[in-house]
Amino acid sequence: MSPQSVFARLSGRANRLSASLVRTRTVRAVNDRPIVSFTFDDFPKSAVASAAALLENQGVAGTYYLSRIFNGATIDGIEYYDVQDVKRLIDNGHEIGCHTASHLHVPQVSRDDLIADLEANARFLSEHVGDVRMTTFAFPFGDMNLSTKFLAQGRFSACRTTSPGVNQFVADLGALCAERLYSNLTSPAAVRSLIERNAKPRTWLIFYTHDVADHPSRYGCTPALFESALSGALAAGYQVLPVRNALGAIRFRQTR
Repeated sequence: MSPQSVFARLSGRANRLSASLVRTRTVRAVNDRPIVSFTFDDFPKSAVASAAALLENQGVAGTYYLSRIFNGATIDGIEYYDVQDVKRLIDNGHEIGCHTASHLHVPQVSRDDLIADLEANARFLSEHVGDVRMTTFAFPFGDMNLSTKFLAQGRFSACRTTSPGVNQFVADLGALCAERLYSNLTSPAAVRSLIERNAKPRTWLIFYTHDVADHPSRYGCTPALFESALSGALAAGYQVLPVRNALGAIRFRQTR
């Protein structure tokens, strides 16, 4: 790796860390039950065919972060969503969130170019499925800095990062923490332990993955791991909610 590449990598990490540490849009969680959200970036077809069905079988839904560039694509042997998949998700109560149109490293583009890209992603969705608005955002590659964090949180109700951790007691809606659900990095036992340790009031646990397949990519998980996480969360008493729905649940106590 060249010195320039090393510097760029370290600089990117520093930018992400500083943007995460500076809390800019905090809310105090009031939810009596812990909440878990399952999110899918880029979303390959397997995340629809496998994970969506597992969620729906339990009467719950997830959040699928869409980048226009992946529509109908096949990359490294992985088939990505098409418009029919998006319609199927919407019809079954899942959330479609924004992941930029071009899957950008957002700190590396100008403010005007980033805004234009976000608007292009919104147009793509409305042209194909009608009046559906993407209200939450996930930073591609987890890349952000303070200026892009401010821009994104000004346009979306919540922004999800790839910074590990649990959103507990206070959530920064400009940079929500999330845990990877990658089969090459974790196990059902480790995921269940994480879930059980955080099954407490005022907690919001977010998972993210990409493909959900028997032989997943390095950024995906098996159906068995996903099902273990889902069943473990339900057994521990979590509410399973898309990100947009969780925003209300952490702010307002449920009346009985």
